[in-house]
Amino acid sequence: MTTPTDAALAAILKQMQTLTEKVTAQDKRLDDLHEFNTKILDEKKDAKRALDAAQSKMTPEQIADLESMGFEKADDGNWYPKGVKGAHEITRADARDPQKYRAAKLAAERAGKTLSIVDVSAHQDQHRHGRGDIDTTLRTTLVRDDHERVAYMRRDAMQSDPRAYQRLRAEGFTVQQWSTTDDLPSHMQTKLALMEKSDGGQA
Repeated sequence: MTTPTDAALAAILKQMQTLTEKVTAQDKRLDDLHEFNTKILDEKKDAKRALDAAQSKMTPEQIADLESMGFEKADDGNWYPKGVKGAHEITRADARDPQKYRAAKLAAERAGKTLSIVDVSAHQDQHRHGRGDIDTTLRTTLVRDDHERVAYMRRDAMQSDPRAYQRLRAEGFTVQQWSTTDDLPSHMQTKLALMEKSDGGQA
């Protein structure tokens, strides 16, 4: 005959078994999370190594072309127009937009950079945000930043070829439009200049 003590012990043992199963499952989730984080960090390191390797393989002719076009190599290893700081920046006006600020901050963190908030004159701000004329003298209509997963598509191409936009989105790219080279981040201006020197037009 089962006594109240036996019943209580059985209940305690059952609770302990349930608790053990929960702890085991939680440990597995933590192990899986650690494995996932390690994989992401490894992929980021691999991407950075690949980017560094690609930059280190620039030929003397390519370097001379960049220098002749007014670019200089910054401490971070990237090429920027002379006088332009190689950093992630956002205007004070854009920083007031939570969505734009979060996106810029995330991009800076992924690149291991600090997001800087800059003040611009009214004329510069209008230039940044105005639609302006499209520079159709450029053959290139699409410049991709594979590291940040951002595709910069010229405005006329985005309007005339919505399927290309959809393909980029399906590939996981954030698509931004541009009209002139000044609309592009400085490192993308560098890439665009190199592409224009080649016979390409897309990358």
